[in-house]
Amino acid sequence: MTDQPDPSGTEPGPVAVDAVGGAGLPTHDAAAVEGPSTVAPLLGRVGAPRGAEATSEEFHIWVPDHILAEKTQLVKAQSVAGTTPVAVYGLVTEVRRRSRRADILEESDRYDNTPEASLALTSGGVTHASVRVLASDPAVLTPPREESPVFAATAGEAQAAYGMVEMRAPVALGLIRNGGERTAGPAMVDLDYLLGALGGHLNVTGIAGVGTKSSFLTSTLALILASFAATAAAHPAVADNPQARAIVLNVKGLDLFWLDHWSQAFTAADAAMWAEMGDAEPRPLPASFCAPQMPGGSEAVPVGRSGVLPYSWSLGDILGQDVLNLLFADSDRDDDNFALLLADVERLLVHEDLGAGGTVRRSLRPDAVARSFRGLLDWFEAGLSDHPPTTWTLSGPHHPATLRRFYRRLRRIVYEDVGVLRMEEGDANPLDVRQLPTNRPAVVDLSSLADPHLQRFVVATLVKQAADDQTGPAALRGMHYLFVLDELNRFAPKGASDPITKLIELVAAELRSRGVILLGAQQQASLVSVRVIENAAIRVLVARQP
Repeated sequence: MTDQPDPSGTEPGPVAVDAVGGAGLPTHDAAAVEGPSTVAPLLGRVGAPRGAEATSEEFHIWVPDHILAEKTQLVKAQSVAGTTPVAVYGLVTEVRRRSRRADILEESDRYDNTPEASLALTSGGVTHASVRVLASDPAVLTPPREESPVFAATAGEAQAAYGMVEMRAPVALGLIRNGGERTAGPAMVDLDYLLGALGGHLNVTGIAGVGTKSSFLTSTLALILASFAATAAAHPAVADNPQARAIVLNVKGLDLFWLDHWSQAFTAADAAMWAEMGDAEPRPLPASFCAPQMPGGSEAVPVGRSGVLPYSWSLGDILGQDVLNLLFADSDRDDDNFALLLADVERLLVHEDLGAGGTVRRSLRPDAVARSFRGLLDWFEAGLSDHPPTTWTLSGPHHPATLRRFYRRLRRIVYEDVGVLRMEEGDANPLDVRQLPTNRPAVVDLSSLADPHLQRFVVATLVKQAADDQTGPAALRGMHYLFVLDELNRFAPKGASDPITKLIELVAAELRSRGVILLGAQQQASLVSVRVIENAAIRVLVARQP
């Protein structure tokens, strides 16, 4: 960062005036935006020669040699539209250098094709830049006129150019890039477009290990929660202030299990960036942590830290939440005979009644043929024997091959995942996002689950809980369920039609107004469900600056 604090106490913003200005150059007053002490240097003037005419979308400027003009720099042209003064804000898309020579042969001939030669006179070229129009004030669709002065945009003007001054609920997610190393103040997004009021969801695309997708998502989550806390502190008497139950799904490694600790790579420069974003005291993110329950034990699998809560589900938990079908692979569910058998098994196990508000409540039947996964497997094993008991009721309507197939699938699922799926009744610690504390995220580990389908099952179960809560009669005003999920292509792949993908698509397309919000990421957006990508109101491409 090149910016220095103003010793007068008035912060001029992050525009590095000394880096782009020169002694004696004209400046324009930005008092209307940032205060009377802020001025910005004149960069150059608009040029509109044949072949480089100015339009309502793009114009060109020339810049004197002692002025630094950079790609991604923000500029402001002062012009007129008819007789009305207008400010045209733009982004430099490319900077070029043009000599007075017609072609490269003349360039070589000037030095007699000898690069070691020294000449007394310079060629007298010019630096010029292409500028994409971002906005104008007043809003007119007309180009700036030739010879209009062009200034380096101030931080306040950068926010005007990007429409940030019009946001109802702005929150800073980063800094506006303004050239190679400079910035132009906080980069804001409107929470109305992130959290469902006018749009919903955020999607991030970035290269593996370089794009810092997880870091961006968790930083965004921290800033959202900080905004909610500030709103609650400012309006303590408001009953429906925004609040959140945040679920961070850890899909690889265990880095996210240290969100509540300082990063060892955090530097003074990082602190300065946070201060420029408006947070002078950044801090680790307090969180709770959950991991799969160990097979045969009551503790969570080791993740390198203490205080981690175990999670698992019993047969009764899964039936009560109506997610038994999500345990089986797509090829099984798509088979009509298998689907019919699955429905018949649920009929024998599940009791349904109407709760308050007309909601359906599901529980194990008092006379259920089995009350645990072990009991269900034993019941199937007995029924498939050469001498089935008289209580076996499935052999008539279902083919023996389908019955054996169901038994094999269920046995494989339960025995391979005996930690998360508990064999015995009363041995589980079901994770329910509806019981999480507000404004304090829970990190839920998936990376310890070797079976990708079981990872998808856990995600779908948690998302379904949030969807049921926010679409039921007990939905809370102002409540948001924020799911932070990387590797979206694994959970909602493009072209898939399985129930888990459809559930995530439902959240993306229809539940943003109910407060179920997906903060998702992937390496390649082309591999993720189109409905998930296209319904993200805010899309981010992250990459390390070269």
